[in-house]
Amino acid sequence: MTTRPGLRERKKAKTRRLLRQEALRLFVAQGYDHTTVEQICDAADVSPSTFFRYFPTKEDVVLMDDPGPFPEEPAHAAGPVQPPADDAVRTTLHDLLARRVGPDPDTTLARLRLAARVQPLRARLWQYQEAQVAHTAALLARRTGRDVNAYEVRLSAAVLVAVTTETLMYWAERDGEPDLTALCARALDRLGGLGL
Repeated sequence: MTTRPGLRERKKAKTRRLLRQEALRLFVAQGYDHTTVEQICDAADVSPSTFFRYFPTKEDVVLMDDPGPFPEEPAHAAGPVQPPADDAVRTTLHDLLARRVGPDPDTTLARLRLAARVQPLRARLWQYQEAQVAHTAALLARRTGRDVNAYEVRLSAAVLVAVTTETLMYWAERDGEPDLTALCARALDRLGGLGL
């Protein structure tokens, strides 16, 4: 059973959405480079200190995914209860894409379109890879019962994160076509078994 977030968490999520919505609106209207954090704050009726509590930089309002953990995995008992490696990889790729798209695909598409067109954003996007690889490796390790530092786990995590990013950028550059589920299936076909 999932519990509804408390009032404080709902207000924070609302403020975060408003800041992102106003930032994206201004970026489209006047260009990314010509939009300041102060203008975003004025549009959202918040102070710059509030903005920076949610987004450390102007780039982050576009690139940072909304917070949220990966799906929780049940603790594995001793013995061969882990799913086959291929299933773990397949499930993890689906989860990565779902987490990156979030509950609002239209906003995600707008963010990614902007990242595809603005070179500093596209370059910064790749800086996020390292943290995502670490999270993905931890998820794969839990799902397969392998050591998080095993070369195969780390390599598979790096490949999955790169595939996720490239799939989302391809999707955004084509205005949300083709369907992400179809792109995910194509990616999995190309990957074959990662050999976990």
